[in-house]
Amino acid sequence: MGDGYNFKQLSQAILSMSKATDWETARKEWVLVDVIEADEPETCLCSHYPIIEICEIRNRVTGHTTEVGNVCVKRFLGVRSDLIFTGIKRIRKDIEKSLNADSIAFFHQRGLLNNWEYQFLQNTMRKRNLTFKQMETRRQINQKVLSALSRRGFQGQSV
Repeated sequence: MGDGYNFKQLSQAILSMSKATDWETARKEWVLVDVIEADEPETCLCSHYPIIEICEIRNRVTGHTTEVGNVCVKRFLGVRSDLIFTGIKRIRKDIEKSLNADSIAFFHQRGLLNNWEYQFLQNTMRKRNLTFKQMETRRQINQKVLSALSRRGFQGQSV
C-alpha cells in the first residue's frame, strides 16, 4: 500500500497489543476513544509521516491504548474519523457554523456533549437562520468542543 501506509507494521503493532492472534478478530477488539490535532507532525504506527489528525484507540479486551493516523483508523476500524475532523475544522474556521452529524454523535458518545446539547445540535444542524439565543448557544457549545481539543484531545467517557 502506497503513501507511507505500511499494513504489515501496523498489524504487527496492533496484534502485539491484542488478545486475538489473527488480524480480523484483533481489529474488532479496538474502538476509537479520542481525536487529537497535533501541533507538530507525528508518525503513525504504520510509519506514515507526517500526520496531524491523530486518533487514539483503545483495546476493549486488553485495555491497551495507542495512537494512529486518521487514515489508518478509517482503514483499520472503518470509522469515518475524517468526518469528525472536518466538523472540527469547520467550527474552528467559523464558530457560528454547525458541527456535522458524525462530530455531534462522537462528542456525545464520549460524554463531552450532554443529551440536551446533542439534541440542540441535531435540531439546528441544517438551519441557516438561527435566533440570537440559538446562535449564542451554538457558539458556546462549539467553544466547549474546541476548548476540549486544545488540550491535545479530551479524555471523555469510554465506550
